[in-house]
Amino acid sequence: MELAKGTIEKKFSQLISDVKACNKCARMCNSERVLGPASGSLTAKVVFIGEAPGRLGADESQIPFHGDKSGHNFESLLEQVGLNRYELFVTNAVLCNPKDAKGNNATPTPTEIKNCAEFLQRQIELIDPKIVVTLGGTALKACGLVEEHELDLRTHVRTAHPWLNRMLIPAYHPGQRAMIHRSFANQLSDYQFIAELTRRTAKKTTKRTTARTSRGTRELIDQITARRPTLSYFALHKLAFLIEARAIDELGERLTDSYIIRQKDGPYWVELHPKKLESLGINLSIYNRAGSLVIQRQPKYELFENVDDKPSGSRFTKNELGIIDHVLEKYGSLPDAELKRITYTTSVMRRVLRKEKALGLNLFNAPLLVPDVYGADEEN
Repeated sequence: MELAKGTIEKKFSQLISDVKACNKCARMCNSERVLGPASGSLTAKVVFIGEAPGRLGADESQIPFHGDKSGHNFESLLEQVGLNRYELFVTNAVLCNPKDAKGNNATPTPTEIKNCAEFLQRQIELIDPKIVVTLGGTALKACGLVEEHELDLRTHVRTAHPWLNRMLIPAYHPGQRAMIHRSFANQLSDYQFIAELTRRTAKKTTKRTTARTSRGTRELIDQITARRPTLSYFALHKLAFLIEARAIDELGERLTDSYIIRQKDGPYWVELHPKKLESLGINLSIYNRAGSLVIQRQPKYELFENVDDKPSGSRFTKNELGIIDHVLEKYGSLPDAELKRITYTTSVMRRVLRKEKALGLNLFNAPLLVPDVYGADEEN
């Protein structure tokens, strides 16, 4: 029987507290515990399980599979097959970053995997997904501690097997080392298999989400930077959020399906990580100025002539383009501190602040602008 939303949230909050209090692994006692709202949907039909938070990725960002090369590959694979992070739950077999004596990433020991198996089991029981995808051998072994299986990564990759009253799909880790054994192209085929099985088990189609996820963010950034060729990285996040918030207020829906979370300085777009910005194909350069990142849109040149750098053909409607123009004209020249203040006056952020006050805790890394809940206040 499915749990009520409030019950799930309370159980998840307790699980987070228990994870933070855990001191079973000596070399990770002072490490961050990467489990929280940024892990994803508590009603996800698909759960992805990795090995452990990466030193340059989740250990810093507190977002599983985000911020390093493994995270970039993972998010790229999801995007290319139309899987939306809003609808997934992403975690790791070990919830802390294991480091070696030199401070580099290390493989979790069997004892460390066993120590975290209880938390993995509680996550799976709470989320109750239809599909569990293990990313790498460590995650597959960890699932064997939750419920015994006889699966082997190399033999059973890209196949679905009954396990714990759901389907278990072994896949390779998206890190660069794993790409030696299974190329990105082969992993993309694995994710296409996962996406197809997900669609078959889902109650509603994800066709619309696929189109918006793959193109919406790039087109919005294209529109913003064409109008504001130079702006801070901070401002880009806030202006994009304000555009989305206004679109919800005026049109009742967002312009993109980008994954946006609550951080200390306000809304943060996961898809706008610097590495991803550089790969959007908009000719953006990112540099550090006085300790802050700055985005610069470079002009296009053809045969030594400066070409008018207008945004490419857009799927946005006239009304949607009007919203973009309005927000940029009104807020585009404001300093970062004022932009931050403005974002906190939006109805979305006010709801988050009210919920934080009611719960007595911050909701850092909690998803914002979650589809289908724009108009209603969330339950406390």
